[in-house]
Formats: sequence, C-alpha cells, structure tokens
Amino acid sequence: MRREHQLITVEGDSLKWLLTLAQRKQTIDGSAKIQLHSVILKAKAGRLSFCSLVKDGVSSLMRLSIPCAGEGEIVITDIDSALGVLKYHGGSITLETVGPDYDKIRLKSANKQTTISASRNAKAFPHRPNSIEEWDKKSQELALKISADDLTYTTNDGTVIKPIWVAGDVGTTTLYEALRCDSMNGQKFNKYSLCSDHDSFTVTVGDTLKGRTKSTIQVPLSVDNKEFTNKPFKATYNGGLEHIFANLNNDVTLAVWDFTEVGGGYPMMVALGDGDYIFQLSEA
Repeated sequence: MRREHQLITVEGDSLKWLLTLAQRKQTIDGSAKIQLHSVILKAKAGRLSFCSLVKDGVSSLMRLSIPCAGEGEIVITDIDSALGVLKYHGGSITLETVGPDYDKIRLKSANKQTTISASRNAKAFPHRPNSIEEWDKKSQELALKISADDLTYTTNDGTVIKPIWVAGDVGTTTLYEALRCDSMNGQKFNKYSLCSDHDSFTVTVGDTLKGRTKSTIQVPLSVDNKEFTNKPFKATYNGGLEHIFANLNNDVTLAVWDFTEVGGGYPMMVALGDGDYIFQLSEA
C-alpha cells in the first residue's frame, strides 16, 4: 500500500522527551528493560501523540503528546535509534517522509539532516511476529474503550463503567517521591502497592530486608464524591511508573475501576491532561 507524503515540525527537546517516555523502561531482574521498541507518531490539531500497548500487549497502555505543526503520521521503527539520531540535532526539527514508498523519514534541523527507515511493516518488537501497523491497531482498539476526559471505561458489550475511586490534582513530584523509594538500597522491585481510604491513599514499595517504605498522600477536596463512590481498595501495579513520574512535572488525576468480579483486579488510569494518560492493570 502506497503511503502519502507527511511533513511535521516539533521542538527537538520535546521529541526526545516524548520518545524517552515512550520506551516505558521498567526494572526486570535488576536491570532496566525497554517495554516499547517502536511507535507510530500521529499529528493532529497541533499535538503530536502516540498511543501504544507495551511488550506484553496487556498490562499497560499509554498515550502521550507534545505540541507540533502539521498533520499526518510518522513511523519510528526503532525508538532507541531515533533517540540516538536526536542527540545530534537541536532546536526545531522537521520530520518528513521520503523515498518512493515514503518508508523512510528525514529528520532535519538548522544545518543537518539524517534519514532513517520508517516502515509500517517492520516488526513492532525484535523477537515478535507483529508488525508496527498491527501493534498500533491492537493498541487503538483498547484506547477506544478508555476516556481520559470523563474517566470512564467501556466494556465489549458497550457498558460504560465509572471508577470506584478518584484522586484529583495530585502532584507528580509527590508521586515520584513515593515511587522512587522502590530504588532504596538498590532494590528495584518495580512493584507499587496502593491502598486507599476516603481522604488519602498510601504507596508502599520495597522489602523489609533493605527498606519497606509507606508514603501517605492526601486526596484533594476538589474530588466530586457525589459522582464517584470513592470506595477503598488495595492493589499492586508494575509498569515502570517510577521512570515515568521522574519525567513529569504537573498535577494528574488518578482513577481506579473495580474489575474483580471478572478477575481483572483494579485497573488504574493516570490522566495527564491534553487527553494523555497511562492505563495500568493491577496484579491479579
């Protein structure tokens, strides 16, 4: 299938930030592992975004965006390689599809340009059969069920489910300070246990051998308790959240659903603004 010419302009530092977070690094067996190898960037209405599942195809979906000029789609077949290219470019960067089938992209800054491959048919992950296009389609199917605007999840039969608990205007610095204790004395278990009450929640990380830490975070009074029931819950999440919150600096909203009746635990969404979010399943 022949693709169309695309031309998008972004700030280099913003693109580096976007692609760095897109990798969804998390600690596995004591070392940081990349959970997303490739991505399709989509420019629309002044925002360049991606929305993708991580490597396991189940546990986490993230949408993130930055300002841009132009509209269209750009394929990044290897995020790590793209970040390596961006180290040598600064300021405003133009992303342009080139080649007979537009299966390459040219990154152009003030006085240099670099061309890299950008095929939708390339593998989404080095050791998996799915193509980038197939993985994007799978990701979009889940994304259609999630609304960061009204904090709802729509099931396969069309039922719209509201969260059982919501915490609004929570500072990402506060969350990071709680999550980063998972690295205390080099532990890095990549497990974050959340336990809620009506007016606060705790984040517990680590093991007592090297330090188990519980942080208490007050839920702001701006939460509309008439709309959301705010039932207590306890759940454990993975997904490299420490790495994500180390690179955020704004207030977010946390929303949790109760899927225990179908064996789905307590899925959580972190709504970041501008339609961006992290959707994370809990451990069973």
